Amino acid sequence: MITRKPPLKKSLTGFEIELFTINKNGFIVNGADLLLKKAKRETIKKECAGNLIEIASYPNEMIPHTMENLLMEMEYLISAAIEEDILLCPLGAYPGKFNPFMREDRPYKIKESIFGKNKFRIAGRCAGFHCHYTLPRGIFDTEMRVLKMLIRSKIKDSLVNSYNFLVAADPALTTLMQSSPFYQGQHLGKDSRMIMYRGGEPLGRNGLYNNLEEFGGLPPYKLTGLDIIDIISTRYEKWKSYIKSLGLNVKVLSLYGSMLDTTWNPVKINPNGTLEQRGMDINHPVYIVGVGIIIKSILKKLQEEYYAVVPSDIGIKEPFKVEGDVVYIPPYPYVRNELQKLSAYKGLDSDEMLDYCRRFLKFAQSIMPKETLKLVEPFKLMLSKRKTVSDEILDYAKKKGFRKNTELSNKLAAEIALEHSERLLKEIIVTRKMIGSLL
Repeated sequence: MITRKPPLKKSLTGFEIELFTINKNGFIVNGADLLLKKAKRETIKKECAGNLIEIASYPNEMIPHTMENLLMEMEYLISAAIEEDILLCPLGAYPGKFNPFMREDRPYKIKESIFGKNKFRIAGRCAGFHCHYTLPRGIFDTEMRVLKMLIRSKIKDSLVNSYNFLVAADPALTTLMQSSPFYQGQHLGKDSRMIMYRGGEPLGRNGLYNNLEEFGGLPPYKLTGLDIIDIISTRYEKWKSYIKSLGLNVKVLSLYGSMLDTTWNPVKINPNGTLEQRGMDINHPVYIVGVGIIIKSILKKLQEEYYAVVPSDIGIKEPFKVEGDVVYIPPYPYVRNELQKLSAYKGLDSDEMLDYCRRFLKFAQSIMPKETLKLVEPFKLMLSKRKTVSDEILDYAKKKGFRKNTELSNKLAAEIALEHSERLLKEIIVTRKMIGSLL
């Protein structure tokens, strides 16, 4: 997220999106460096691989303004790309096979050494959407870029409640935003990016963070603000030990800028002073703005009205149920081991996941400003049809001859990537119309 000094006492929301660069035939190209030279803006950044490029929005108090800024940056980059015969693909994983060109920058090389060359390439095959929301006021040291030792109990509680809520919401958010039914030509699940990026025992795959789940897996709930500070410090010390084991001087840690930069979990405290949900696939703008207003509305409610977020068995049968100033969420083991897996593999084919998403959306709608409710209409339609973007891609592939337990051809993968790259332009127009009356 691009940093900009926030106005006093106002919480801001910012977006980051990652996109694949493809050619006019739909195949992956290492087009990022060419675009970075052409589009010299601080909002447009390089990623770990030459086939990925990142766009960040300037944060704003109002989601429509954050989104409008993102749309402007997207249009600018798309125009620059077209001049170079490059298209931008908004899918969580490119459907076909390719070997990414991984960058040689020091932080990337360190990760490559720790994860292994082949495994680190997974990062170059995955594209995500990250949503940032300002941390509760007075909790972040902007000079040191770390959390403060918290004193005021309400502020401490609002951070813990917000953090735990985003962890519980992760299976719903990843389901609503899934756009990666294929990875390297294989249909792994409805969210193949999540399966390969997170890995680990719950997802049953040897993914990028398979042996380092504390750095990239879904984090557990925390009881106190001190617990959050403690896990950040513990992870940082462990990352430092990995660097030492490589024979490197620990001074290279200065490359990260903050100890908060040494973790890549789906929910994290970001060194820009935000609470970041980074577990979702990239998707089309109409869904980005919808998720943005959902996350912003919920975190605003939790932080300003000090709702308690309580893990309970009630949260299994009636997730996101509200009683007074209490919101019930499922116990963490259930979220990690059951719901996360259902989201990744089954999506809306699962009745349980469908119910979870419906209850999540219902809770979000109950606290959203009425004028913004239209921004989540695409999700309501999605749930009524039980069709995410991943489902749409699978339907398209089946019509074109793809069959279960077979490999997607590179030609069909390119067709899918091309179709969604072209759709991106139309979705920008549709989304701008949606937010027009709210600007």
